[in-house]
Amino acid sequence: MPELFLIPIINIFDVHDVAVRDWLGRVDESALRAHLEYPFKLDRFFSESSRRALAGVDAVHNEVLRLLDIINPQAVFLDISNDFVELENKYNKRLISPLEFWSEYYQISASMSGASQAIYCIYIKGIIDKKIRLIESKEHLPLSVVFYGVDTKTREELIPVYEDILDKDGEFVLRIARVVNEITALRESPKHLWYSTMQDKQMAVSYEETEKFYSELLSRLGRLLKYKVREHVVKNLRDHALGFVSAYEEFLGNKMREDEIKISNIIEGLNVLAAQSGYQDVVVFCGPMQYHSFSKALKKEKRLAELGIALEDINIVSLLDKMKPFMQKSRIMQNNYEIALNILGLKKPARFNNPGAILVPAWYIPHST
Repeated sequence: MPELFLIPIINIFDVHDVAVRDWLGRVDESALRAHLEYPFKLDRFFSESSRRALAGVDAVHNEVLRLLDIINPQAVFLDISNDFVELENKYNKRLISPLEFWSEYYQISASMSGASQAIYCIYIKGIIDKKIRLIESKEHLPLSVVFYGVDTKTREELIPVYEDILDKDGEFVLRIARVVNEITALRESPKHLWYSTMQDKQMAVSYEETEKFYSELLSRLGRLLKYKVREHVVKNLRDHALGFVSAYEEFLGNKMREDEIKISNIIEGLNVLAAQSGYQDVVVFCGPMQYHSFSKALKKEKRLAELGIALEDINIVSLLDKMKPFMQKSRIMQNNYEIALNILGLKKPARFNNPGAILVPAWYIPHST
């Protein structure tokens, strides 16, 4: 019976892309030309926060490769817009190599020119080389890759919704910190904050080492909301809480709809694979925010048994531990929603009491050893 594995993943290309673009935007053209002769290892010139993010995503990537070596998949499901059907077919018919596959998918922005474009191309070429192994085991290539993401038009329509909640989340945390500091001084301060808006790569890439700060902030705010100063806190945060709740619930509604489409596309792809022979191991890669909802949905999916496919577990504790910094933003947004509901005296709507509305389950963040 073919076995199906679900693995959360951080996109190594997107993190490197944002980091190199951020650096290129800070260097003038004359300085860039000096790097044309030595375009490798540019990351040593990046900011400390970017270098931390790159080290983190490389660790995640290496752990994913270790899991792939254990699984040795025959087919790989990628969260790529399913209207890239021509690219998908090219690979499956072996008309292009893995390197050509990723090079064609990651188009270089036409907004770049001159030395910037040359340096970007050389740097990113090295990252694409790393990413090849996502569809190439040590022994052989998968028999097939399958794109299951929402179509490009739908994805582009969702970008403003996701950008809005990310912006409102940052503003809400800032307002909370200011109100708490008026009453009781915080001991911790945010460190190593690296964040890029979705406009850079049509998705968010965040890396934050703010856990101690945010945990203290939550603890202090929780106590303030329980005591006599609750009225003062509510008065100062009510309007921001209303804006945040509205944006977050719109975001959740879109995320849940997107997850449903992707699960449907995954089942459709499995239908195609089941009609063929030679498939023993199938791997579905998904974003950290989708892992919980996908896992729950696939475990309940009766059609898997009908297709003769078994959903299998693999130990991802080490992977989750390495992903922890990249999930901090999602954890903060999720917690801020609970805070905002508390401030407004509201209960979470019933439609959001389901796995699709959970970004980071409590068990999802292991303790570092």
